[in-house]
Amino acid sequence: MDHIVRRILWFETFALDLTRGYLRAGDRDIDLRPKAFEVLCYLVENSGRLVSKQELFEAVWPNIIVTDDSLVQCIRELRQKLGDDNHRLIKTMSRRGYLLDASVQAQAPQSLSDRSTANFPVGPQKNPTMVDGPQAVPRRTLARKPGVWSAIAAAFLAVALAAVYLLGWAAPAANLLRARLAEKTLSVPQLRRTFKDCEDCPEMVVLPPGEFMMGSPLDERYRQRVEGPPRHVVIARRIAIGRFEITVDQFSAFVTETGITVGNTCRVIVEFDGSTAIFGRPEASFRHPGFDTTGSHPVVCISWHEAEAYAAWLGRRTGKSYRLPTEAEWEYAARADTQTSYSFGDDETELCTRARFADLGSRFGWRGSCRSDTPTYGPIQVGKLSPNPWGIFDMHGNAWEWVEDCWTPNASEIPTDGSPFLRPGKCEMGVIRGGSFASGPQRVRSATRFPMAVASHFQNNGFRIALSLDD
Repeated sequence: MDHIVRRILWFETFALDLTRGYLRAGDRDIDLRPKAFEVLCYLVENSGRLVSKQELFEAVWPNIIVTDDSLVQCIRELRQKLGDDNHRLIKTMSRRGYLLDASVQAQAPQSLSDRSTANFPVGPQKNPTMVDGPQAVPRRTLARKPGVWSAIAAAFLAVALAAVYLLGWAAPAANLLRARLAEKTLSVPQLRRTFKDCEDCPEMVVLPPGEFMMGSPLDERYRQRVEGPPRHVVIARRIAIGRFEITVDQFSAFVTETGITVGNTCRVIVEFDGSTAIFGRPEASFRHPGFDTTGSHPVVCISWHEAEAYAAWLGRRTGKSYRLPTEAEWEYAARADTQTSYSFGDDETELCTRARFADLGSRFGWRGSCRSDTPTYGPIQVGKLSPNPWGIFDMHGNAWEWVEDCWTPNASEIPTDGSPFLRPGKCEMGVIRGGSFASGPQRVRSATRFPMAVASHFQNNGFRIALSLDD
């Protein structure tokens, strides 16, 4: 390939390279999540025109069921990265959609052309000749046929993928482009669908194969060493994960049918000041955890052994191999295609609409971030707050959740293929994820991981269920 044809659109002080998937302002790269980048591309292609939410869903999430929150998060990220705090550039048209209010050109403005075009990265190569791409496709063509954008994006991704191989980019970059190309060209209507295998079985969300960076970067606020540096993890097969945490009613059905003995060995928090939770004598149970509950509250006071026993019982009832999620699967579901501290971004002041945690209205001495209007102590009923972009509820806070893995303080030991980290014999220390109603904002991040004795019972520990679909 002697020439690499690049298609760049210019608006305001920004240059949008559709071929290589870059957004730049002068000589500065602007990092965007893949979906946010696709939303921006579609708005830029249709600048000056009202784009409905449905049109954006069809263009950016074809054949995938997602919530409005996925789009809202993308728009919020774009406004933040573009410095559009006053919504001058990306306008919200109430109950209708969004409008990019900017003049878009296929040729660089004179004041920007020299420095911006020169500074676009092109990757390792042997003296390639860079040629600016063709003029923009007429805007009204895309406006009338939203599906055209998917075809165009697929074509450009195909060109980029070919360039990746010819120019010798690293394998992870090639894998990411291949995955995005597949998402654009394959019709897989079952993605993000939900199902239940019986009337009182947990509702499950189907997640597609994919890849993500597990762990937290060095500059993430509240980062702990045990989260390790980010590792590239590939989930090669479809899985399903509980849309909600297992509830009191669901666990009660298991106890009733199996006759399993559940004693009063659960510890409750007795000290709320200071910087850590102090637990009292083991005298509570999942039915009486130290706060008022209903059947739709997350079940707590559960050990890892009891969570495993529930999964095995559910498997016997349904004939399917239900289990606890692995650490990697749990974080894959929690992040939902994000790399920020939380699945909605890095702004912890938004936690009150998305997580039950130790907010400013709680009695905990380590409270922070924002103030919710929930006066009661303990978790809240599942599904009451906003879900993450994949429609999964309470991944941040409410109850800590057991995963299948044994504990390791060295996160690099966690397998990068989505399987669990296990030790010879049996685990004595397991892993809980996600934080709880008693956790501060630092403990409900997507990367947070915490060791816990597998036989322990605490009033803020629960779980959710997973299922492999392609075995």
